[in-house]
Amino acid sequence: MQLATQPILGRQVKRALLRSAPLRRGQQGFTLVEISIVLVIIGLILGGILNAQSVIRNAQTKDSIKALNDMTAAARQFFDRYGMWPGDYSNAVLSLPGLTCANGNGNGRINNNAESTCASQQLIRAGMLKGTAGQPIRVRSSTFSVTGATAALNGAGTAPTMPANWVNVVRVQTIDCDIAVQMDRALDDGNILTGNFRATDVCGANGNAQ
Repeated sequence: MQLATQPILGRQVKRALLRSAPLRRGQQGFTLVEISIVLVIIGLILGGILNAQSVIRNAQTKDSIKALNDMTAAARQFFDRYGMWPGDYSNAVLSLPGLTCANGNGNGRINNNAESTCASQQLIRAGMLKGTAGQPIRVRSSTFSVTGATAALNGAGTAPTMPANWVNVVRVQTIDCDIAVQMDRALDDGNILTGNFRATDVCGANGNAQ
């Protein structure tokens, strides 16, 4: 009985293996079509991520350009009205109600920290710039201010320096090279080492690396 049943069991096992073998072979790998679909999906995901980053960068650049232009226009409007630059205005306390900082010395230069700190507040109190008086003007992660082109603005080592004939400037702090170079391309010559838009930190050897 045992000898008779062993071959039968053996044939049954073999038949089962033969019937199941194609299923195992089909599960051992992906077809080219399946691989292509996976690669397309990965490409779409990566493309979406890169596109989102580009959109965010462009939005940051536009916001920064607007803030820079707004502060520049406000400073010029202030000078046209009062005959002095914000921060340097020697009659600011009497002319601008609510001002908590002191008068400037009226020498035509925003040449010390007190005047630089007061410049934004004077613009806000004069109604020429939106913001909270006494607080830095921030757009995203950058800080904008009107200040003097003094040694404090100059970089160290190989960083570019400001031209000697620059007196008062709009300063942008905490801004990365990518945004700075994009702003320079939109507003100036595309190189932060030259022109009217300069940085105190080098963005590549040619001043245009993002």
